[in-house]
Amino acid sequence: MPSLDKYVIIDTDMASVFAKIERLELLKLLFSKYRIVITPRIHDELMVSLQFGYSFPNEIFKHFEVIYPTSEEGKDFQDLMSQMITPLGKGELEAISICKSRGCIFSSLDQIALRFAEDFGIETVGLHSILRAFWKSQLLSKTEVEAVIRDIEVKDNTKIKDKNAIFRD
Repeated sequence: MPSLDKYVIIDTDMASVFAKIERLELLKLLFSKYRIVITPRIHDELMVSLQFGYSFPNEIFKHFEVIYPTSEEGKDFQDLMSQMITPLGKGELEAISICKSRGCIFSSLDQIALRFAEDFGIETVGLHSILRAFWKSQLLSKTEVEAVIRDIEVKDNTKIKDKNAIFRD
């Protein structure tokens, strides 16, 4: 496990996408200087998938530990919940409250959640940025990133818009 105290909190959708394509190790390689974690509410959201018979959450639980909010972060989460105007999930809001407090990076597929986090000065990373980083860091070739994109679109039924932007210089 990395010795750094810097965390990337990955939300339910981002973790699920990479678990479904069986490529969670790519995230660990890309963020090798960070500890990738989920929150208790993200864990709970993933448990729902298990209850519906999906097995991919077990892989997420094997790869990523749960980071627990402090009482102050829990209070901030409750405040965010009570004043929530945008339709964010409890997992995203809990992650954002921890990121605000500890300076963690927040990773999500949800553009609204990413913008909401950025409004608090939280560093964020979305799917396009991750896919681009695989290619730019030479972790994967362009062809391999294209294969990951196809896998995501097929296995997660997620349409990735503006794929060409991933490979622009």
